[in-house]
Amino acid sequence: MWQHRGILPGDEKRLQMLFIFIGANDARLPSKTDSSTLEEYQANLHAIISLLRDPDSEYYSPKTRILIITPPPIGELMIQSYTPTFAADPFVFNNRTRLFAEMAKQVAREAGVPSIDLYSEIENRVREEQATGTWSSTYDGYDNYLVDGVHLNNKGNMLLFNLIITTFQAVWPEMLPKTLPS
Repeated sequence: MWQHRGILPGDEKRLQMLFIFIGANDARLPSKTDSSTLEEYQANLHAIISLLRDPDSEYYSPKTRILIITPPPIGELMIQSYTPTFAADPFVFNNRTRLFAEMAKQVAREAGVPSIDLYSEIENRVREEQATGTWSSTYDGYDNYLVDGVHLNNKGNMLLFNLIITTFQAVWPEMLPKTLPS
C-alpha cells in the first residue's frame, strides 16, 4: 500500500493542486520491487485521493484540485537495449502499461477528478510518425518522448506540460498563471 511518508502538509497548509503521476515503474516489471499489481495500483490511487477527500483524514482538503496522469507507454526496444533481461520477462510489454493507464482513467472517473491520458497521447503520436515516415529512430519513435523506454525526455515533458495547460484551460482556468495574483 502506498505511504505518503510525510510529504503532504498538515493543517497549517492546504494544497492547491495535486498531480498524481505514478505507474510507469509499477506497470513495467511485476517481478521487481518497484512494481505493483493492477489491483494494488488502483488501491494506491484511491488511497492518495482519500488522503485529501476523506473528512476523517488529517490531510483533508476538499478544495485541492486533483489531476491524475496516466503512465506513458513503454518503448520496448529501448528497454531491451538498456535491460538485457527484458526478453526473458514476458510481462514487460506495452499491453501491461496500457492496462495501468486504463485503470488510472477509471479511478479518475470514479473519484470525479480529471485525468490526462499521456499513454494514448504518446502512442498516437508515435503511430502517426511511424505511418507518415516522419520519424528517424532506432527505437520505433519512442525515443522521441522517452529517455530510457519508461521515463519522459525533454520532448515528452514538453508534451505533458502542454497537456496540463490544456487541462487547466478546460477545467481550472482560474489556476492559469496569467489569472493568479502576483
